Amino acid sequence: MRTGWRCIPLFGLLSACSGTDAAPSGTGDSANAAAGANALGEQVILPLGAADDATAATDAANAAPASGLPQEFVAFVEASSAFSTNEVFDADRERVRFDATRAAMVASANGDSVSGWTTAGNDLRWTGSSVAFRVRFGTESGERRAFFTEAASGTICNLSIDGPDSLSIRGTNELPPNP
Repeated sequence: MRTGWRCIPLFGLLSACSGTDAAPSGTGDSANAAAGANALGEQVILPLGAADDATAATDAANAAPASGLPQEFVAFVEASSAFSTNEVFDADRERVRFDATRAAMVASANGDSVSGWTTAGNDLRWTGSSVAFRVRFGTESGERRAFFTEAASGTICNLSIDGPDSLSIRGTNELPPNP
């Protein structure tokens, strides 16, 4: 059980969630070959519009980035059910995607992005933080969803993208609902 949180400021507006104790991370939410990932648990790259997820992003998030490169969003796969999605929810239930071409987190609501993100299976790393993050799965209102969590604790983080390359990440005590 979590005993407390602290936010670590990084470069002014940037911060990362971090807890005072760790929980085992397990391997239950890594990708599998039957779900479209390779046997090593690496993520599947879906071109824009290829996801089965019924909750599509807004037109702003679907537009090509200013660089003119097409967006290829990373699909995260739940090994136990083969559920796959490229939308990840934060604690406020705001959605983000991860653009593999630009190595960026993209807000579904307005298309703002934050660069420096890499993915490996369901694990996330950001150059702006030393904290490891992971996509975990749960069911909410009868719908299967992916959640942005701190890798060590498993708790959902609250993301705030305040404009291009302006991100803060805050910890919560909330676990993904009904795993």
